[in-house]
Amino acid sequence: MSQRAFPIIETERLILNRLSKSDRKPLFAIFSDPNVIKHYDVERFKHIEEADRLVEYFDARFESDTGIRWAIRKKDSNEFIGTCGFTNWNEFDHSAVIGYELANNHWGNGYALEAVKSIINFIFDEKFHFYVHRIEALILPSNAPSEALVKKLGFTFEGALRGKCYWNGDFHDMNMFGLLRHDQI
Repeated sequence: MSQRAFPIIETERLILNRLSKSDRKPLFAIFSDPNVIKHYDVERFKHIEEADRLVEYFDARFESDTGIRWAIRKKDSNEFIGTCGFTNWNEFDHSAVIGYELANNHWGNGYALEAVKSIINFIFDEKFHFYVHRIEALILPSNAPSEALVKKLGFTFEGALRGKCYWNGDFHDMNMFGLLRHDQI
């Protein structure tokens, strides 16, 4: 069980803090939106309880010290607009896998770039509780905006992982991007 307090990160326009059950409706709206899910390796949510289970999953990752997922909130209104974080970190090879999503009415405003940059800085900081050398991003080949985002942050395309993920009854390729600590911009 994690003995650490959940970290809160502030940027110019955002507050990143812990997800809670009170986020279930906007979280469900994001994960039931076909425009969001077409670029994501999960099944589309059909029941609000799926949002509750996702919050529990992210809490369990934090409590077991295997990942962390922040709620992304607009600083001026505290409106929940998405999540970002590390769904897995590996102390043995000093790596972490990054993930993020926004409600589609907030796309194109730079919020994802701002949030993802801040969590990369957080995990690469010397104060982070273990040394992370590499961050990975797995992105569907159809998700050009997400590929552009990670490239802006210094990630390098490392290749396609053929048939890497399975959902909606089919296997899907994923593009692998990597960012090493010394690559960080």
